[in-house]
Amino acid sequence: MQNQELIAGIKAKFTDYRIVFWHDPDQRFVEELDQLALENVTLLNISNASQLATKKRIEIDEPEQQFLLWFPHDVPSPELDWLRDIRLYSTEFHADFAAITLNALGIPQLSLRDHIQRRKSFFKGKRPQALKQWITEQETEDSLDKKMLAVIAGAKSFKTEDILFSLINQYVNQQQDDDSELENTQAMLKRHDLDSVLWKIAHDELGYQTEQPSLENLILKLFCTDLSAQADPQQREWLEKNVLLTPSGRASALAFMVSWRADRRYKAAYDYCARWIQEALHPEDHYRQSSPYVLHECETTESIEQTIIRALVTQLQEESTTLDREAFKKLLSERQSKYWCQTRQEYYAIYDALRQAERLLHLRNRYIDGFHYPDSATFWKAYCEELFRFDQAYRLFNESALLVHSKGAMILKSLDDYIEALYSNWYLAELSRSWNKVLEAEKRIQEWRIPGIPRQQDFYKEVVRPQFNNPQIKRVFVIISDALRYEVAEELSNQINKEKRFSAELRSQTGVLPSYTQLGMAALLPHEQLSYQKGNNDIVYADGLSTSGIPNRDTILKKFKGMGVKSDDLLKWKNQEGRDIIRDAEVVYIWHNTIDAMGDSASTEEKTFEACRSAVDELKDLVTRVINRLHATRIIVTADHGFLFQQQQLSTQDKTTLAIKPENTIKNHKRFIIGHQLPADDFCWKGKLADTAGVADESEFLLPKGVQRFHFSGGARFVHGGAMLQEVCVPVLQVKALQKTAAEKQPQRRPVDIVAYHPVIKLVNNIDKVSLLQTHPVGEFYEPRTLNIFIVDEANNVVSGKEKVSFDSDNDAMDKRVRDVTLKLIGANFNRRNQYWLMLEDAQTETGYQKYPVIIDLAFQDDFF
Repeated sequence: MQNQELIAGIKAKFTDYRIVFWHDPDQRFVEELDQLALENVTLLNISNASQLATKKRIEIDEPEQQFLLWFPHDVPSPELDWLRDIRLYSTEFHADFAAITLNALGIPQLSLRDHIQRRKSFFKGKRPQALKQWITEQETEDSLDKKMLAVIAGAKSFKTEDILFSLINQYVNQQQDDDSELENTQAMLKRHDLDSVLWKIAHDELGYQTEQPSLENLILKLFCTDLSAQADPQQREWLEKNVLLTPSGRASALAFMVSWRADRRYKAAYDYCARWIQEALHPEDHYRQSSPYVLHECETTESIEQTIIRALVTQLQEESTTLDREAFKKLLSERQSKYWCQTRQEYYAIYDALRQAERLLHLRNRYIDGFHYPDSATFWKAYCEELFRFDQAYRLFNESALLVHSKGAMILKSLDDYIEALYSNWYLAELSRSWNKVLEAEKRIQEWRIPGIPRQQDFYKEVVRPQFNNPQIKRVFVIISDALRYEVAEELSNQINKEKRFSAELRSQTGVLPSYTQLGMAALLPHEQLSYQKGNNDIVYADGLSTSGIPNRDTILKKFKGMGVKSDDLLKWKNQEGRDIIRDAEVVYIWHNTIDAMGDSASTEEKTFEACRSAVDELKDLVTRVINRLHATRIIVTADHGFLFQQQQLSTQDKTTLAIKPENTIKNHKRFIIGHQLPADDFCWKGKLADTAGVADESEFLLPKGVQRFHFSGGARFVHGGAMLQEVCVPVLQVKALQKTAAEKQPQRRPVDIVAYHPVIKLVNNIDKVSLLQTHPVGEFYEPRTLNIFIVDEANNVVSGKEKVSFDSDNDAMDKRVRDVTLKLIGANFNRRNQYWLMLEDAQTETGYQKYPVIIDLAFQDDFF
């Protein structure tokens, strides 16, 4: 034994005791006594000393001094021990390897000396230091072995799951790049006789039993057990030889798999093993005919995710009129909280696309007979209240589907075609047919005013100026976002209303005809008359001043104590700089251009829906900045026009061919022609801009009816200028910054509350279900809540797998908002008399939300073998 180890062991004893007895019957250390450097400790060699004199010195002469008493013989019997009374309040030092090791580790149980001696080869190098961090005073042979195993495995703790994580990670590294780390680990386990400890733990805790245990075989059984428990219960027979044997072992294994998927540090290892199992077993072949609803819990392999998606895609197309909406939406929500969606953006996007496809199909089913309204005002109201959701769902479906396509996946191709046909061939066709009929009956093009709906050319007079009737309003900001369609503005409104200090209200106004940028932008400016001038192409003038470009618009606004600025320039302002710039302005117009800039070009029009997403994000940020940095209290967000967009390429059937080529044209566009003395055509709307935009001259226009285009030059899928609702239903979103008191009174969206469905929660199986109720549907005032759900014991130890569940039902029926959560208990040592708790934890912050007492009463905790 090294001198330093000897000294360290002795010093450890003096931490708690003043007197230490050291019996050395073999006198192995007699020559080292003089070399012991023990500061503040007196070494007494009792070989020939008077024990009475020693006793007097210790207790009377030097009662505060520390003494090490060395004896060249064994401990005498009590009746012959003169120092018996001192021995009772002192401690004893043993100088053999095992004793020194126990001392160094701080383990008081001398009964472990033989076990330590058997594991002597382990205690070399830095391993004892790594082991010591986990040592307690209640160690047993099994607990010590498990901790030694954890040290050699390089685990972050001595929990079984951490040991397995580390070993599996090394196994995967070895398989991928011939790393020798696992070979070294396995060799060390065998060298120190700890490999049997690993398989004993696997047997006792997981029910793992085989003649030739190996990590590869254990991984196989873990995955097969996971599949068997979570996939179709009618398809378990093919797995039974590889399912772990005991109920408690199976539950613990499932809990381990849950933890493995939840710990992103081991994602690469899980993906590798899942792929290996998938290639070896082809589980998708066994579940191809299974309902996706019986596979709802299964997340074992990627192929199962794909099997579920294929089934749902088929179901949407084949059962579009009989689909159980609640079950479908619940399954989508459940799948999005599981492993493959949480680690693969494309799978999450697929379920988003499926959600929007179902939403679109549901709307179609509600209007299966088309759109029939008695007049334009009723039709307009229906569009603003619900019909716009066709366009919104179509946009959101394609936004998600395009992300999937960008990853090279074709799984949504058939659904793409189905949705495209529904939207283009049914919805747009039915909507345009019915809208045209109403416009024709009312001769609405000649009198372009929807009863009860403000006109865009009156925007400044009827929307902006009246704001100042409130004496507290000193300044109004107007954000004009080019081609911000009504349905996009509705999404923006919802986003803004989620902010505690803001309030947004969405209305509409009738856009000018033709519904194009120059005319729409001019109509939104303060003016008495609009006009075109000969020789200036399509420039629109407001009271004789050009409205083309920001500088000209700024000049117009200055006449009304206003100013104009591009959003990009405003965002560059520093706080005080911006306040100084707008100090004298009562009205600030801000121009934003994201959607039209992307859509109105043949090379980029395919990214129109991507631009809509960017516009929502940018406008929300712009509103926030204007309120926070420029101290705005009133903001109005509007647009010059909307747009039509189809994802598919158009054909010649989508063109309207004029019998006579118009002369005297001011502007020729895909969706309109402006000029003088234009020819009439049965396939076109013809009108005067004086009637549809307040233009003070005799200029006329032609618009192709419905969704037709005059030509495809410059792109054909993104268009505007016509009289379709998507083009002329212009949003007017009024945003208010709420004062602190008003903000506090304002009803705020909050996460839904979750409560236990049954008053008494009792688990009678290692794998059992708990029912939880979402108290309110997700809607105007409530948003989804995602929880981690698990069981803890009295000492707050987690004794089950952690299940991540999203509660996002929007169903009004309470019984439809009940979610069953399957919990997997870890181990078999549960006592019905002990207290356990069901913990509901916020998944994002990992803070406690609710907890409920749980009774665990396992009638049969295990099988007989």
